[in-house]
Amino acid sequence: MKLKNILLALATCVSSLSATAQVSYGTLPPLHVDGNYLKDPSGNKVVLHGVMDTPSPYFNNYRWTTWAEGCSDSKISSCVNYFNKLFTAITDSTSGAYCSIFRLHLDPCWTNGSTKSWPVDSREPGDSEADISKYSGTRLTKYMKMLYWRIAQQAMKHGLYVIMRPPGVCPHDIYVDGGYQKYLMDVWDRVTKNDSILKYSGQISIELANEPVNIHNANGTDTDQTFHDFFQPIVDKIRENGFKGVIWVPGSGWQSNYRPYAKCPITGDNIGYAVHNYAGWYGNSDNSCDPTKAITEFGNSVPIIRTNPIVITEVDWSPEKPGTGHYNEHGDWVTSNYGTWATATTSKWGKAYKAILDHYGNVSMTLTGTGDFIDIDDYINHKKVTPAFKTAMEAKGVDPHEACGVACFEWYADYAKVNYAAFERYQPMQEVPENPFERSKEWFNPTILYENSATHMAAMSTLKLKQNGCAGWRFENEEGIDLSSYNYLVIRLQRNAVKNTFFRIYDTSNYWAEPYLCDIGLKKEIKIDLREMQTASGTKVDPSHIRIAGFTSVGADQTLYVKDVFLSMDGETDATGIEAPMASEGKTEKDVYFDLSGRRVTNPTKGIYIVNGKKVFVQ
Repeated sequence: MKLKNILLALATCVSSLSATAQVSYGTLPPLHVDGNYLKDPSGNKVVLHGVMDTPSPYFNNYRWTTWAEGCSDSKISSCVNYFNKLFTAITDSTSGAYCSIFRLHLDPCWTNGSTKSWPVDSREPGDSEADISKYSGTRLTKYMKMLYWRIAQQAMKHGLYVIMRPPGVCPHDIYVDGGYQKYLMDVWDRVTKNDSILKYSGQISIELANEPVNIHNANGTDTDQTFHDFFQPIVDKIRENGFKGVIWVPGSGWQSNYRPYAKCPITGDNIGYAVHNYAGWYGNSDNSCDPTKAITEFGNSVPIIRTNPIVITEVDWSPEKPGTGHYNEHGDWVTSNYGTWATATTSKWGKAYKAILDHYGNVSMTLTGTGDFIDIDDYINHKKVTPAFKTAMEAKGVDPHEACGVACFEWYADYAKVNYAAFERYQPMQEVPENPFERSKEWFNPTILYENSATHMAAMSTLKLKQNGCAGWRFENEEGIDLSSYNYLVIRLQRNAVKNTFFRIYDTSNYWAEPYLCDIGLKKEIKIDLREMQTASGTKVDPSHIRIAGFTSVGADQTLYVKDVFLSMDGETDATGIEAPMASEGKTEKDVYFDLSGRRVTNPTKGIYIVNGKKVFVQ
């Protein structure tokens, strides 16, 4: 993705101003499908990375309720607050957590009533989460508003896109025109009649079903048309209700087989496919982990990867440790591990898995649980964002990089540098002006982060900053600009700034990296010593290649009235306004370079100099 594109909520998700800073979900750019990619409004390719979770007392280890209280109305706020904490942790980029998507299970503990009220097709028996006999559409409508939307809203406030999956899992066999298809039709009809879901359909997407095993025609036969005939009517109902966002369509075999869609795809706009991937699937495990084979086998099983975007909505792994193990969906024995569904290592199976992501380039992913990404209890109890399984594995002398927690911390951070969504509203002039901090509309960038606005007059610029937004300057050439010849950057305001306003400076093009952060709250003039810039963690910011600089607001929308921003040697005088040094006879020396403090320079490096009475920028 071009660096000139304005970075908006990635995945990156949370700014480095603070671990709890939130973004407004109204400013997440809506996503759409274009060919086999997700794209933002500016046409940038977007790939998302995150986790899945479910508001279930059992699966949440009763952290927000007790066994006796369970899923009761009195515990809704506790549940939402719990997820808000998780979202804060998984988007804490200052701790290395770069999530940009959350898969929300509409858990049946809220949608199921106490008695059997939904008709079940005799051909589609199911137990536990596959039992839909107690499903209540009325309860779904109620908790869509009271619970699920509130969780989704909190996720989006943290810069996370949201995938919603239906309550429970599919019975082993499902049929066109059968009871389970009617169940899914009712679920998505109700969800997409919710005004909030419709309003944010570009930020919220839908995964139609979870882990179909066998999909049959109404008469029990199987053809290439079967998958289409089962899911197309549900897609059509969703579109009829006005939902325009991305719909993720599952395959069979616990979401591992998509071959029929190559001949009979789901039709319509904004269609993607939701896939699962565990060690042992697609012919790859720790015992057979060839990356080339993984790419080929995945492409054979999921051929629509060449025509539509893909999201892997379940995947996890950790290495073996002594224990009893379990049988997976395909009946294969899986040895015990550090807490994941699949047993494998990053250096073997994980290498082949990542080869799939990198080869195709259009595969988003969510780990099977938040607990596969972070140590939840470490964050809840100690406010520490720690990769999942790291502590337990280190205690056993096992390399924590071999599990998905540490591996995905590293992968997500790398992907966050390029796989972000953006608004491209601003195209700066290519030539750097004499004062690189000029406030003209052709040079000043109001939308480094979010859709801020700027009105420029000769004496003052009025900046209206969105909550956590950033407006200022991006220097697009790879080396940035060299400010090492100056001592100060001076900021003068027409009126005193308000609290929680800052000026940030980066020596990297990655907005989500840690910047030098200067508090300008309640001041009218700020002098930044360019020689002493450090991040909060003590890392020096190099003034010789500055890439981003700008004003930002934390916690609320703010307005700033900027009088001037300029470079200076003494902290008082605009260095870019110094007249050319004169020779002893009172004339400017021809083709001789002087720095802005008047010193003659024999071999000028990158920076601003005075030559023949004019300021010159040497690159």
